[in-house]
Amino acid sequence: KRRAEKADAKQANSGSKKAKKEARAASGQPKKPPTGYWLYLSENREAFEKEAGSKKPPVISVIAGKNWKSMSDAQRKPFEDQAAKAKAEYQKA
Repeated sequence: KRRAEKADAKQANSGSKKAKKEARAASGQPKKPPTGYWLYLSENREAFEKEAGSKKPPVISVIAGKNWKSMSDAQRKPFEDQAAKAKAEYQKA
Protein backbone atom coordinates (compact mmCIF):
# COMPACT_ATOMS: atom_id res chain seq x y z
CA LYS A 1 0.00 0.00 0.00
CA ARG A 2 2.77 2.42 0.94
CA ARG A 3 4.67 1.70 -2.28
CA ALA A 4 1.58 2.48 -4.30
CA GLU A 5 1.16 5.79 -2.46
CA LYS A 6 4.81 6.69 -3.10
CA ALA A 7 4.48 5.82 -6.78
CA ASP A 8 1.35 7.96 -7.08
CA ALA A 9 3.03 10.89 -5.34
CA LYS A 10 6.09 10.58 -7.58
CA GLN A 11 3.96 10.51 -10.70
CA ALA A 12 1.98 13.55 -9.54
CA ASN A 13 5.20 15.52 -8.85
CA SER A 14 6.80 14.69 -12.18
CA GLY A 15 3.83 16.11 -14.05
CA SER A 16 3.86 19.33 -12.05
CA LYS A 17 7.53 19.94 -12.85
CA LYS A 18 6.82 19.74 -16.56
CA ALA A 19 3.77 21.96 -16.14
CA LYS A 20 5.85 24.60 -14.32
CA LYS A 21 8.44 24.56 -17.10
CA GLU A 22 5.79 24.95 -19.78
CA ALA A 23 4.06 27.73 -17.86
CA ARG A 24 7.36 29.60 -17.50
CA ALA A 25 8.00 29.30 -21.26
CA ALA A 26 4.46 30.42 -22.10
CA SER A 27 4.68 33.47 -19.82
CA GLY A 28 7.12 35.17 -22.18
CA GLN A 29 9.53 35.93 -19.35
CA PRO A 30 13.15 35.92 -20.60
CA LYS A 31 15.63 33.30 -19.40
CA LYS A 32 18.18 34.25 -16.78
CA PRO A 33 21.35 35.62 -18.45
CA PRO A 34 24.60 33.62 -18.40
CA THR A 35 27.47 34.56 -16.12
CA GLY A 36 30.96 35.43 -17.33
CA TYR A 37 32.13 31.89 -16.60
CA TRP A 38 29.32 30.37 -18.69
CA LEU A 39 30.14 32.66 -21.61
CA TYR A 40 33.81 31.65 -21.32
CA LEU A 41 32.88 27.98 -21.16
CA SER A 42 30.59 28.12 -24.19
CA GLU A 43 33.19 29.99 -26.26
CA ASN A 44 35.99 27.54 -25.39
CA ARG A 45 34.07 24.26 -25.07
CA GLU A 46 35.63 22.66 -28.18
CA ALA A 47 39.16 23.36 -26.95
CA PHE A 48 38.32 21.83 -23.57
CA GLU A 49 36.84 18.75 -25.25
CA LYS A 50 40.08 18.25 -27.20
CA GLU A 51 42.18 18.79 -24.08
CA ALA A 52 40.10 16.37 -22.02
CA GLY A 53 39.58 13.83 -24.78
CA SER A 54 35.97 13.59 -23.66
CA LYS A 55 32.68 15.39 -24.20
CA LYS A 56 31.35 14.60 -20.72
CA PRO A 57 30.24 17.81 -18.97
CA PRO A 58 31.80 17.01 -15.56
CA VAL A 59 35.22 16.46 -17.11
CA ILE A 60 35.00 19.62 -19.20
CA SER A 61 33.75 21.76 -16.33
CA VAL A 62 36.66 20.72 -14.11
CA ILE A 63 39.19 21.81 -16.73
CA ALA A 64 37.28 25.01 -17.50
CA GLY A 65 36.98 25.85 -13.80
CA LYS A 66 40.73 25.47 -13.26
CA ASN A 67 41.46 27.65 -16.27
CA TRP A 68 38.91 30.28 -15.19
CA LYS A 69 40.40 30.49 -11.70
CA SER A 70 43.92 30.86 -13.07
CA MET A 71 42.94 33.69 -15.46
CA SER A 72 43.82 37.28 -14.56
CA ASP A 73 41.12 39.92 -14.13
CA ALA A 74 42.12 41.48 -17.46
CA GLN A 75 41.55 38.16 -19.24
CA ARG A 76 38.16 37.71 -17.56
CA LYS A 77 36.99 41.26 -18.24
CA PRO A 78 35.51 40.73 -21.75
CA PHE A 79 33.37 37.84 -20.53
CA GLU A 80 32.26 39.69 -17.42
CA ASP A 81 31.39 42.78 -19.49
CA GLN A 82 29.22 40.66 -21.80
CA ALA A 83 27.53 39.12 -18.76
CA ALA A 84 26.90 42.58 -17.26
CA LYS A 85 25.24 43.76 -20.49
CA ALA A 86 23.06 40.66 -20.62
CA LYS A 87 22.10 41.11 -16.96
CA ALA A 88 21.14 44.75 -17.55
CA GLU A 89 18.90 43.77 -20.47
CA TYR A 90 17.36 40.99 -18.39
CA GLN A 91 16.55 43.38 -15.54
CA LYS A 92 14.90 45.83 -17.95
CA ALA A 93 12.50 43.13 -19.15
